[in-house]
Amino acid sequence: MVLTAILWGIAAATPSAAGASGATIPHRALWPDPINSPAEFDRASRAEILVFARELAESDALDEAALKNRPGVDAVDMASVERLRHKLWKLLTANYVLASRGCVANEAFCPGEIDPNNLRRVAEAFSGALVQPRYRPWFEDAVRFQRSYLDELVLLAAVFPHRNSEVETFNDNELTGWDLHDRQFLLSFDDGPTAGPRQEAPNAENTDRTLDMLRRNNINAVFFAIGKSFRMRLRDSSDEAMKTLYSGMCVGSHGWVHESHATSPQWQESVASSSKLLADNLPDSYVPAFRPPYGQRSPDSGPYLRSRGLRLILWNIDSHDWDDGLTADDVEARTMSLMLLWRRGFILFHDFFPRAQTVVPRLVSWLAHDGIAWADCHDINWTPRGP
Repeated sequence: MVLTAILWGIAAATPSAAGASGATIPHRALWPDPINSPAEFDRASRAEILVFARELAESDALDEAALKNRPGVDAVDMASVERLRHKLWKLLTANYVLASRGCVANEAFCPGEIDPNNLRRVAEAFSGALVQPRYRPWFEDAVRFQRSYLDELVLLAAVFPHRNSEVETFNDNELTGWDLHDRQFLLSFDDGPTAGPRQEAPNAENTDRTLDMLRRNNINAVFFAIGKSFRMRLRDSSDEAMKTLYSGMCVGSHGWVHESHATSPQWQESVASSSKLLADNLPDSYVPAFRPPYGQRSPDSGPYLRSRGLRLILWNIDSHDWDDGLTADDVEARTMSLMLLWRRGFILFHDFFPRAQTVVPRLVSWLAHDGIAWADCHDINWTPRGP
């Protein structure tokens, strides 16, 4: 997502390894092994999980007073922070067990004599001194990145629900990507459509190029379209042209305009009008799904969305492709490290920006032999949940 004001403050205060934005980016080239088999994916996954879990254990020292000293944080919801920590330990432990199933004696980053279900104990015992020498440059870099990434999540939780985002859900009708199978990822793209090839705007063809890239790689994705942008492009083309543009894909609503749906007094109208426009014009591609800009929505939006037959869709892997201070290489490195860490999920990209056109084919090629499944958007359960 385009992060809220609090994360712009975090980015400005975070040491940078790459990118003019100040965002911390991992150096994937420091990982000394190939990642071209399921076993090698698991080894790299175990390593990322251990580093993140080590940082998570140490984050217990971040109490309310410490969090209030961070940029943009006025009040801290410690209950939300503790819920996040509990959820992260649960997810990480399950992932570490999955990544450790193929471990053999003395293999790197395996639990050894400690039960992998006791990840906190494994992580607390994990240190650079125990890492094989060839992994130490990677380890130092991974500590820096995962510490910064954990900071992102903790600070988002600290201001939840006052300023909400993808870090936590309000109800069972909100889908984040954690329910996918191990090694399964769904590509999602926000903020389109762009104006189209007949227009002269700098980003005019980004949606078209993104769709062409996906088709060349035999992958589909879900696109969350802005109603106003869709209507403008529809007026400049035709019903058939828009159907052809999104053929084979899934399309949900991103609201009528790109603004916070937590504060806009017209958020219900925004959802209803954009969803109707897309459903009427894309009968074969439309899915009853709404993704709020920035992940921000009204805490009591659940009943309204269910009454409209809609499901709210968030994400659990933010590629940061929206950050103009990052290169495609930076976005690729961040996304790959988070895929290794979480092992499943909805990946957030944007067809409004060009970086995904470079990053996605590289990920597809890199992970071609690792047992990764790119989810078919048509197989996702978009049906609303709850009463």
